[in-house]
Parts: sequence; structure tokens; C-alpha cells
Amino acid sequence: MDTISTQRAPASPSVRGLTWAWGAAGIAFGAGVAGVIWRFAGGHAAANYGSYVPWGLWIAAYIALVGASAGAFAFAALVFTQRRTEHYRMAVLATLVALGAFAAGMTNVWLDLGHPMRVWKLMFQPSLGSVMGLMALFYIAYAVILVAGLYLTRRGSVPAFMERFGWVAFLFAVAFAGAEGALFGVVGARPLWESGLTPVMFLVEAGALGLGLVVAAGAVFRMMTGDLARRLGIALLIFLGIIVVLEWAEYSTALTAGVPAKAEVVQAILTGPYWWVFWVLHLGIGIIVPALILFSRPGNVKLTGVAGALIAAVGIAAKLNLVLSALTQESLEGITDAFTGPGLEATYFPSAMEWLVWIGTLGLAGLIVLGGRRMLAPYFDGRPAVTITEEETR
Repeated sequence: MDTISTQRAPASPSVRGLTWAWGAAGIAFGAGVAGVIWRFAGGHAAANYGSYVPWGLWIAAYIALVGASAGAFAFAALVFTQRRTEHYRMAVLATLVALGAFAAGMTNVWLDLGHPMRVWKLMFQPSLGSVMGLMALFYIAYAVILVAGLYLTRRGSVPAFMERFGWVAFLFAVAFAGAEGALFGVVGARPLWESGLTPVMFLVEAGALGLGLVVAAGAVFRMMTGDLARRLGIALLIFLGIIVVLEWAEYSTALTAGVPAKAEVVQAILTGPYWWVFWVLHLGIGIIVPALILFSRPGNVKLTGVAGALIAAVGIAAKLNLVLSALTQESLEGITDAFTGPGLEATYFPSAMEWLVWIGTLGLAGLIVLGGRRMLAPYFDGRPAVTITEEETR
């Protein structure tokens, strides 16, 4: 089939599209401001978590977004390491995405703290004997790397150190994502979390969510060619396949072994009150639908972006399964009957305040990416255009 080639700068999205993006991010951020005011005015009383279920939507969002940030940054570091100059603009965009997702994730966990204003003690007086203390140091170093790299890029060129030490940044991103999994993998009191597969699953999910966000952003800002979309689509399919295999291994062994503490949690994920989170959101919309899109239209820029957006958007579903299914199971049989009252329930669904805060953090991430794209316009708009064929946009 003959194709008609047209030259256009892939970093120049439509004005109308940008206007809608700014508007959506601004509205979401405004909703979040209302949620944050509500959170500080009423403390944790407006949240639906409690003593038996101490973590909820915000913690699930935190681990999903921080993992996605690590995955996006790993992609950028890999491009710089391989000196693939034709993809540098996508790599810089991926770094922006990583910063936005990281800021959103850390905001979620910050507001979940009992005393948010004391977070500086965790950052600057960490206990080096704990995984959380070490993670605090990782967070500081990670934020410095992201901000410094983007700050130096504003002059219109990629900093030499990003090319020279990209492999170090890649290893750092992998260690960062794996350490997030270790936070859960070492908790022996929760059978679903305590597993050698937990850090591995966090790594793979971080890669899938991060690459999904990068692909979606690349489609929005028109930075992908059909060939790049095809390659990234294949990478997303590989990530999705590995996730299915790992979840099958974890869940099937738990049910077959018949260890009550773990089998009950897995059964709750598959058939409990939140069965739709696993079957509809996670498996259906987050895996099957994107896989069908990527299989049916490889190389289509817009549809590859849609598939990436779906993978990233419902990535929180897997984390909700991990967090809520484990916590809503009684750690001591009969404890919910023995002690009852406000906050002493083993059921959970996010309150309006929790939803507002979460939506606001997503708006914050969007504003960071959009604002960063504008600040780095000398770099993005100073590169030569690429050829995008009519075939690639179908």
C-alpha cells in the first residue's frame, strides 16, 4: 500500500489538545487542594481506613506511582546508555514523566502519615537498619537525579553525564523499584506479601506502568514514529506476559499448597467483595484489552498510546489487590468481633476525601509534565522533524 509521507515536528501537539490537557490537570489539581484542606482540617477522621485496615487508596497509589516513575526513568536511562540519539526526546519526556509520577506518589504517602510535618525526620534521620530508612535515602538521591538532569537539559541539549553514566542510572532505577518490593516482601506477618516473588513482581509492574505512561505521553505530545510505537508495543506485550506468568505462579501455588493464611487472601482477591478489581480492572482493562490493541494494530501511534494509557491507568488495581486483600483478612481470628467501634472494621472503601486527594495528585503529575514540557521547549522544539506516514496514524 502506498503511503503519503508528511514532515511535521513530533513534539508539537495540537493547541486544542494541550488546552484540554491543561484544563483536565488543573481541575484535578483543584479537587486535590480541596481534599488536602479537608485532610488537614479533620485529620484522618474523614478517611475510611482504621486500626485493622491502616492502609488504603493512598498507599496503593504511592507504590503504583513510585514504581511507574522508576520504570519510566529506567527507559530514559536505557536510551541514554545505548546512545540512541534519535530517541533522546522521548527519553527526556520519560524523565519528566518519572518526576511527575514520583511527586504524585510521594504526596500520597506523605498525606497518609500520622504526622506529615515530621517527614523530615525520616529523610534526614533515617534508621539505616531498616528497609524504610534506606528507602528514604533512595528517595532523596532519586529526586536529585531527576531534577538535576532536567534542569541541565533546559539549555537545549542532553547533559553529557546522562549519556556517560546512563547505565548507572539504569541500575539505580532497577534497585529503586526492587527495594519498593522489598518493603512488602520482608513483612512476615502478611503471607501474601512475604514472598521471594514480591520484589520481582514490583520490578516487572514498574516496567509495565512506567513504559505505559511514557508511551501515552509520547502519543499525546506526538513524539513517536510508527517504528518506535511498534517496538514499545512489543515491550509492553512482553511485560504483560511476564505479569500474567508471575501472578499465575503466585496464586496457583498459594491455592495448591493450601496454607490457610495465604490461600484465604488469594481467594479473597479472586472471589471476595473486590473480585471486580482483579477480574475487571486489572485483568480485563489493564491486561487483556491493551494486549488485544497491541496485537491487532502494531505500530499505530494513537492506539499504542491508548494501550499504554490503559496499562498505566489501572495499574493501581494490582496494588489495591496487594494492599487491601491482605489487610482486610483478620490477622487474629475473631478479633473484629472481640473489639468493635469506629476504625475497628475489617472492611474498607475509600472516602470522598481520599478520592479527592488521589485525583489531585494525578493532577499534580500532569501539571509537572505539561509545565516541564513548556520549560524544556528549547530542547524539544529545537530538534529536527521526523517523517510520520499516513499509515502510522490510522
